[in-house]
Amino acid sequence: MTSDSALLDSIIDQIRTYLCQYPHAADTCEGIAQWWLAGQYPPRAIELALLRLHAMGELERIAAGTRQIWRRQRVPG
Repeated sequence: MTSDSALLDSIIDQIRTYLCQYPHAADTCEGIAQWWLAGQYPPRAIELALLRLHAMGELERIAAGTRQIWRRQRVPG
């Protein structure tokens, strides 16, 4: 496993943990970096982690003007 892959896996694990604790949380990439992950990771790595979680169907993104809001994928119902 490369260090980039390990970094991405760590970010993904921390996002999942945060969403388990706060299942209704939603924020921009910048907000996630600052508040969910305490500013400890590079912004590009966080963006890649969010995109991977989105591709796996775990997150959805919502357009809010020119920004993207990320949250746990909602189950229709």
